[in-house]
Amino acid sequence: MTKQTFTPPCGSGCAAQMELFPAPAPPAASEAPVEFDFDAHDVVIVGDSGGKDSGALVHEVCTQADKAGQLHKVHVLHCDLGTTQRGHLVEWPGALDVARAHAEQYGVPFAVRRNERWGSLWQRIRAHGNWPGFFARYCTAEGKTGPGRDYVDQVGAELNLGRPVRAGYAMGMRAEESPARAKKPEVERHRMSGKGTKRVVTTWLPIHRLTTEQVWEVHRENGIAHHEAYDQGMRRLSCRACPLAHTDDLVRSAQLNPQLFAEYAEAEAEMGQPFKKSITLRAIIERARS
Repeated sequence: MTKQTFTPPCGSGCAAQMELFPAPAPPAASEAPVEFDFDAHDVVIVGDSGGKDSGALVHEVCTQADKAGQLHKVHVLHCDLGTTQRGHLVEWPGALDVARAHAEQYGVPFAVRRNERWGSLWQRIRAHGNWPGFFARYCTAEGKTGPGRDYVDQVGAELNLGRPVRAGYAMGMRAEESPARAKKPEVERHRMSGKGTKRVVTTWLPIHRLTTEQVWEVHRENGIAHHEAYDQGMRRLSCRACPLAHTDDLVRSAQLNPQLFAEYAEAEAEMGQPFKKSITLRAIIERARS
């Protein structure tokens, strides 16, 4: 876990990260950011993966909440994705500690939750028999949305309001990341809401307009902790072996996590399904070795 001294490898690095997606047009300068109504919500849950966007996210939510006199409503939640059969963490070791440091810096409650049915994303992948993908993102739905919904219910029960809890759910999605994310509203009703449910949830994207460089600027100016994987050449901090990641990031991750990738490659062969349509784990490992 590293603090303020890091200078991110932008320029060529950040440009390479965006190869998958054409850069979306930034919001018009005349458009004012959408304001979040703290008074209309009983609690605000901040999803923190331990990545750079999460650090900027926690800062933005807590800063706005404090200014509104409502910092007491903010909770930071880290969704733990568990381990593989051989005990390797699916996410980056230390990501949980970074997320906890974000919450501690702003003095708000911190919680860790995991999918209660599967225990780990690895178990879910093996049971499914295929890898997550752009059109089958069960990793997010079951590894993060599900535990997040359960945590909202828990906090709502603790508040004992006598009515459905009204929760804000802040996430670190940014328009720069993809055309699909660029189109997302900054504030909208979340799908975990619904008629007759125990909750009314509003999705909030406080850093939707920030660029990658602006995210790192927030880190530098406020001494926010970041994961050491960024110092080692990673540009994103999703799962250590994520089928949605850029191939260059997967190659670098394979160099940093050879045992994990070896276990994933064995599973790829057993399942008979390529890790990515464009490249297999065997090929990624070969590139990492070369």
